[in-house]
Amino acid sequence: MTKRAKSNQSLGKGPMASQVLASARQLLRRKGVDLTEWRNAKIRAEDVDQTVLSQAELSTYDPVHGIYIYGQNQLSVLIEQLTELPMLEPLTEAYVEAQDEYMPSGPPISPLTPSYFTSWGFFDLHAGAHQETFGTVVLELCKFLKVDPGLIHIFEVMQQSRMGIYLHEGMAGPHIVFRELITHQKIRAHSASGYLGRPGEIWFARILPAPFHDERFDYAVVFTTPYIAGELKDKQTYSRTTEAEWMAYFERNLDQTGFEDQALAYAWLMKYGRSRHYWNEYVFLEYMNHQPDAIFLAGFPDRPSSLPHSKEGEERFGF
Repeated sequence: MTKRAKSNQSLGKGPMASQVLASARQLLRRKGVDLTEWRNAKIRAEDVDQTVLSQAELSTYDPVHGIYIYGQNQLSVLIEQLTELPMLEPLTEAYVEAQDEYMPSGPPISPLTPSYFTSWGFFDLHAGAHQETFGTVVLELCKFLKVDPGLIHIFEVMQQSRMGIYLHEGMAGPHIVFRELITHQKIRAHSASGYLGRPGEIWFARILPAPFHDERFDYAVVFTTPYIAGELKDKQTYSRTTEAEWMAYFERNLDQTGFEDQALAYAWLMKYGRSRHYWNEYVFLEYMNHQPDAIFLAGFPDRPSSLPHSKEGEERFGF
């Protein structure tokens, strides 16, 4: 099957999801999961204040950020239970192995933050010809259980999300204005970490769109702790990378995806990388520094000598 064919399957039900539907009810009942309570969870624009943000643990968050945290929490409940199903072993084993390898907890232990790693593990990590993820499997289960359509919509948005490379173009009130490279999409977003940055910065981030057609929630949210892209000239000289340098990176790499269409090639590369751990390795090997609300990287994924913690980079920079 070609990559182009796979890209058109969207959220179609694959063999793992089919097997899960045949086994899930029995497993979840045996483990004492209250399906009725879970299925009755709701999230709708008209009553989001009552159904979501009234919860004590979410009341201090920005509303759009709180909506997506609520959605991810609901997803986690089912995913945690479903990992015991044998048909999901390809995903479960890959997720556990990645946890052991990268120890995602944020600096100083690991530059992979929980928000980054969990999103990758739920929505991008895939297995099989149908590119099934934990997210696509749970979506099929939710439809089978007739879960609230608003909640399913949030799950679908999160599943369709991916990391991207964004240029910071300034502020619009409390929100940052981004322009995504390649797609040229303009996005006005809340930075969940609180980091506002400055114009000209290149961000590697997962930005989730406005969740509803509602003027109260008409902006996106930078869901992951932002990674700010930079470059080492020598051991002492660190500078931010430019749009031109990243466009040169894409010129070197988009053809390797197998897509002729540039937008499809970019979407594929940013969601799946050129290998399973392509973007995990980028973060891990390019870490330079951090502050509580942002992490700073150096180098380009396809140039090992530019990465501070690669073998070639350590030899070049003397780390």
